[in-house]
Amino acid sequence: MPFELGLAVAWQRIADASHTWYVFEAKVRRVQKSLSDLNGTEIYIHRGKPRGVFQQLTNVLIRRRHRPTVIELEAILGELEEGAVKIKRALRTKSLFGARAFEDLVFAAGKIAPSHVASLREPA
Repeated sequence: MPFELGLAVAWQRIADASHTWYVFEAKVRRVQKSLSDLNGTEIYIHRGKPRGVFQQLTNVLIRRRHRPTVIELEAILGELEEGAVKIKRALRTKSLFGARAFEDLVFAAGKIAPSHVASLREPA
């Protein structure tokens, strides 16, 4: 997604210096072949697997308030997969990339995550 990455980089440089962007890639060195302008940028290699993405997310989120573990992220994914089936069934769709299905999926993730990540829970 070079276009979207370009937008994220441009936003940081032109509009909001506090905006942070990251590059995640499934394969080592593939970014250097296709986007040589990113040389010197840390690339988070996930090897195309959910656990790999989660491992790299925990590295990216090290300086954030919310720092979920891989186990917590996998638990969220498990519940979200169940929710995705229900969303697709309710909307009679095969894809989660339509506007309504995706919005429902994001909403579900927001409801599920606090039950697994303590820092996301509202204080009592």
